[in-house]
Amino acid sequence: MKQSALHLNFIGFAFLLIVVGQLGCAGNKTFKTLQSDPAWRQVIVNAPLPAVGWVRGQADTIHIYIEGDGVAYASRHRPSLDPTPRTPTGLLLAHEDNAPAVSYLGRPCQYVTGEACSPVHWTTGRFSETVLQAQNQLVDEAKGLAGAKRVVLFGYSGGGAVAALLAARRTDVDLLVTICGNLDHAAWTRLHGLTPLDGSLNPASIAERLSDIPQVHYVGSKDTIVPPEVVQSFVDQLLPETLVIVKTVDGADHGHTGWVKVWQEHSHPTE
Repeated sequence: MKQSALHLNFIGFAFLLIVVGQLGCAGNKTFKTLQSDPAWRQVIVNAPLPAVGWVRGQADTIHIYIEGDGVAYASRHRPSLDPTPRTPTGLLLAHEDNAPAVSYLGRPCQYVTGEACSPVHWTTGRFSETVLQAQNQLVDEAKGLAGAKRVVLFGYSGGGAVAALLAARRTDVDLLVTICGNLDHAAWTRLHGLTPLDGSLNPASIAERLSDIPQVHYVGSKDTIVPPEVVQSFVDQLLPETLVIVKTVDGADHGHTGWVKVWQEHSHPTE
């Protein structure tokens, strides 16, 4: 097992060096900082899918950021061969969070390769049980490395769906925060005329199981990728007693710039 993990670690690191040249400018700079900063320690899982993340600091509660879908498709009808995000918005937000313990987690098959990876895992099955199992193990690894007992889950875009689905099956989540979260992918695919994500679980379908977890959902007033009505479709399924806030950021779209500014203005974005 140790030999396998070390082998994956080497493959992951080599692949990271290739990927870094493909990232957007802002993401490139932050990613290089993360890679060269010894304060950020790497965590890896290799089954049921390979996944990688990084952890900074130690505390009883850790803020865990889950990346968006990345490059799911190379064109409207052709899946990408590599889902690694060109601009990792989740990483940019994690980098601005000054909580004592912070983690940034890529999604399965982002930043790493493996025989188990297939385009289905970042297209129609991007929120499948297999994907969630790998992501959940990565959360456990990050939590353990930080010595944490509790977690606050942050999810950007499709990472918001993953965060919500994980929160529904975990018992250690103090708060769920999403940014442009795709919290009802059935409503989202209908809105854009996209292929339904038939291999994926849908947060809106299990919303009642999240009703005992406090939630903050950030939406951009100019977000046309995951518009506010997608989040509202999920919120409408929560029980009336749920502690939930929907924060609309005026002028923000789905891009990273407006959201990084919001995070820069709050040392702890849960406030």
